[in-house]
Amino acid sequence: MFSGLRPAARLIAAMLLVALAGCATPPGGARATLYERMGGMPVINQVVNETIDAVLADPKTRRSFKDIKIPPLKENITKQVCVLAGGPCKYDGAVMRKAHKGLEITDSEFDLMVAALRESLDRHVGEREKNELLRLLAPMKRDVVGV
Repeated sequence: MFSGLRPAARLIAAMLLVALAGCATPPGGARATLYERMGGMPVINQVVNETIDAVLADPKTRRSFKDIKIPPLKENITKQVCVLAGGPCKYDGAVMRKAHKGLEITDSEFDLMVAALRESLDRHVGEREKNELLRLLAPMKRDVVGV
């Protein structure tokens, strides 16, 4: 790799590569989790609160939350996002299919909630983190809509 360089230049180049590699990974050599890259619990709390508040304020989605206790809902969603993102939380809420059974959530209601989530994520996290989280959440749609 550095064979065309003088020994001193090879040493400097190798040191530079080591220094740059150190910048690319967090201490301990482990890659940062999505949870860490998102900003941890403060950001997850903010995103969940904004998203739920937005769908509660929207007459097109408000129906989905009739008779639902909002503080525990926010707490459960926060824990679930934390776990999905690789954070230290424990999710002890109901499985998605059971939690949404009988609510008859429509595709439209689900899509509007995702739009609210995207808007909040756009304000608080990078594009990479937003897309990574949305990919983790996407499979849940089949356990939420129309069950």
